[in-house]
Amino acid sequence: MKEFLQYLYKGDFPAALTMFAAVLIKILFACIIWWLGRKIIRRLVALIERGLRVRQEKGMDSGLAKFLLSLCRVGMYTVLFVVLFELLGLPITSVATIIGSAGLAIGLALQGSLSNFAGGVLILLTRPFRVGDYIVAAGLEGTVRDIGICYTRLLTPDNRTVILPNGSLANSNLVNVSAEPTRRVDLTVPISYDDDIRGVRAMLMELAGADERVLTEKPAEVLVKEFGDSSVNLVFRCWVKREDYWPVYFAMMESIRYAMKERGFTIPFQQLDVTINGQSDNSGSK
Repeated sequence: MKEFLQYLYKGDFPAALTMFAAVLIKILFACIIWWLGRKIIRRLVALIERGLRVRQEKGMDSGLAKFLLSLCRVGMYTVLFVVLFELLGLPITSVATIIGSAGLAIGLALQGSLSNFAGGVLILLTRPFRVGDYIVAAGLEGTVRDIGICYTRLLTPDNRTVILPNGSLANSNLVNVSAEPTRRVDLTVPISYDDDIRGVRAMLMELAGADERVLTEKPAEVLVKEFGDSSVNLVFRCWVKREDYWPVYFAMMESIRYAMKERGFTIPFQQLDVTINGQSDNSGSK
């Protein structure tokens, strides 16, 4: 552009016209490259998306698939822009410096968002949980509905949507309840000190054997947990499939209550026995 203006200032119109025509040809050629490049990128993105869809059917996480697709799209468009800059004769170093300075300013202004982005990348790469898993994190719990780049969305058992920032989620303690196919149901069963522990153990083992959802690969067990103030506390453990955990938990609680009543066992309530050794005479005092 500077040389074009110099030619105009000197009155060398043929040279200025020649340079102007050359610039127009470059711009036209750049437009053609842009049009072709976009079509090629769309075709490539469609192929990658189809391949990722096949991988998802084989168990690939949907959040990771979306992230990889976005990464490929951004990378291809970056290459296209570099080619266009080179074609138009624009200084790549100057453009990179401007972009870098703008990126630094934006990064300082959006530190929290960048932390969430980094956390999202870390979650998608390490995969501590997947869509459909039930997790407990940051004092909240629910089923993972979506893993985004910056936020993860949970659905609680009472049908509330919870949005968790990936930055804090990636750096906090997390429990993946759905990681294993089986879970252990732990129930505390208090009995009276007068009750027969062996009899209660036999009753609980019968209840475990009567429920078809209780797995037989890992035997149930009844152990003495502690001697409480008003009861002997037993722990009753049995293994179930993860989807049967809560149904078995609630069903066992009800079955234990009725079974203990039918067999004469007692679920004691908390009580305090006080023995008075002597009594002082405070009559006449006010």
